[in-house]
Amino acid sequence: MRQAHPELFPESLELDRRHIWATVRSRMEVDNYKQLRKGGRRRHHWDVLETSLHVIAFGLKIARFYSRGLNNAQSIELKRVTLRFPNLPRAFDGYTILHITDPHFDTLPHFEDLVIETIRGIEADICVFTGDYKLGVHGRYLHIIPAMRKVITGLSVKDGILATLGNHDTVFMVNPFEEMGIRVLANETISLTRAGETIYFTGVDDPHYYYTQMAAATLEASPGGFKIALIHSPELYDIAEENGFSLYLAGHTHGGQITLANQKPIITHLHNGKHLARGLWRHNGMLGYTSNGAGTSGIPIRFNTKGEITVFTLACEQ
Repeated sequence: MRQAHPELFPESLELDRRHIWATVRSRMEVDNYKQLRKGGRRRHHWDVLETSLHVIAFGLKIARFYSRGLNNAQSIELKRVTLRFPNLPRAFDGYTILHITDPHFDTLPHFEDLVIETIRGIEADICVFTGDYKLGVHGRYLHIIPAMRKVITGLSVKDGILATLGNHDTVFMVNPFEEMGIRVLANETISLTRAGETIYFTGVDDPHYYYTQMAAATLEASPGGFKIALIHSPELYDIAEENGFSLYLAGHTHGGQITLANQKPIITHLHNGKHLARGLWRHNGMLGYTSNGAGTSGIPIRFNTKGEITVFTLACEQ
């Protein structure tokens, strides 16, 4: 892995603001409640969901569908998508973004090796992760750090690695990630400059379980110009579009993980923006992409949908 670009580690980080976010996030994790954007809280019922998923898995095994779903879950598709923008600075025409989301490294043994094999030989300008690095919503996390380190060791990226947290992640991942050279964007914006022209990446905390006004305020306070939102789920699409973002990259939904024959998700796990559950979309003047994610959540199966890792090429409209 090349040395992370120095612009991703500005000396003037708003440490007080990050400390406030970390304190609030850690308390929310302990409280075991979802913080809803529309107000109010809802208790997590991950234990009930986990039991239900085990029952489903048992039924699939009896019906002899489980092995097929398991094989599907171990197949990751590398997608290449070109996106054209009227306002992209010329210096960034052809800029490439490697997007990895929802690997859930501990769902399947040695899943990081499948990720590494999928991205082998890929060269990109920057790599962005948008959350969900482990399976459990609560509990241990250190066991996935070696997997993450193994994945990024083989990356060939010019401008470093950015990451945001998902609803399965913990604030305590931030330090280990940053120690290995990943810049975690916790309601923060960074800039990249080429030939005197600048683009911005804004990353906010997961809005599905851990929404706070800090996330909305970060999007609202982002500078003008060409800017990209990195958010675990697409649920803040309307706020991002209202504040002039050109591109929104997300995951969280796994593309449904189990979908109907027409690839329509049975469950989206979205409170807002359910129509943005997979693939490329547009909201007014903003393009967005909701990745199927590399891994699986709950039980390691997929039907009628594949895991994915995506390489985006940004292009100027002619």
